[in-house]
Amino acid sequence: MKNLSMNEQTPSSEPIKYLDVAAAAGELGITPTSFYKIVNHVDPAKRLEPVNRNTHRGDGGFRFRLEDINRIKPQYVKNDLTSAEAANRLGRSTTFIHKLIRDGVLDYYETEFRGKRTFFIKESELARYMSENPDSGKSEAIYDKRSGLFLYQPFSKDDQLARVVKIKRVSNRKIETTLRTESEQLLSYDEAIALNWAPAMKIQDRKPTTSYGYAVFHFPLPRSLDSMIFTIIEEFFKQVGPANMKISAGEQLVVEVKKSVLVGILPTTHPDMIDKLKLFLLKGEIIPKYDGTLIDTGLSPITFYLPEEKKAELVRLAAADGISLQEWIEKRLD
Repeated sequence: MKNLSMNEQTPSSEPIKYLDVAAAAGELGITPTSFYKIVNHVDPAKRLEPVNRNTHRGDGGFRFRLEDINRIKPQYVKNDLTSAEAANRLGRSTTFIHKLIRDGVLDYYETEFRGKRTFFIKESELARYMSENPDSGKSEAIYDKRSGLFLYQPFSKDDQLARVVKIKRVSNRKIETTLRTESEQLLSYDEAIALNWAPAMKIQDRKPTTSYGYAVFHFPLPRSLDSMIFTIIEEFFKQVGPANMKISAGEQLVVEVKKSVLVGILPTTHPDMIDKLKLFLLKGEIIPKYDGTLIDTGLSPITFYLPEEKKAELVRLAAADGISLQEWIEKRLD
């Protein structure tokens, strides 16, 4: 029996090169373990056939033609950026990249890569976007654990009030923070500290809760820095914690809060605050308790079963929209 690990001469004198598993896996940039999954794939159309499947034990292992490896290489060796890699370049989330794709801001193409459909962005396309959007690597934040700063945090100086109105994350270690004073002056955090402004309130970091979903409030944009709406948000930061909140500002101030209890906030002690919570609640429930007020999401679980291929298709459709499967289903039901 000839040794298939050796190069074989063809009638045209061109050698046929055979690779063992380690060399073939190296050509594809994957581990031998992952490579074996291709060799033994349950789908014949996705299976890579060695030249010696029936005799590989006597040959000392599987052998593969280099031309067969090169044929499937585009599925495993990439020249462009995945959406996750593009997100990493920008310092943003994959969801952010998917939104840019969905909105037509970034050109992309979709192809199969390592067994699943994947979005790709060319280096030149990402470079174009970054040059046109120099702040693209800065993301809006509501809290910075390192400094303890949080969105709408009150600062005081003598009898004056200021609030943090913007936090932008430049990197894991750097943020840009802007404060607004009652006289509408905008200050950076460093400028505010230099002018003797000091935090009037600090919060303790809280762990993320495991409950699903959020109660959603649509507040009108506050007209003054001492608005009750800001007081409510302060209470959320203090009792719920920034890991269990979302805030976005547009025509309205949208605040999302995970299921939680505002301890000590009772109709008898804080009637105005509870009235505002009920008035501006869009999704969820406000439930009085003996020790405070429960903010409930109003969501109930449901279980159903699908064939694996149907589930995979739904997951793919959700990923194409840059959202979770839960969010995708909710959008279809709205």
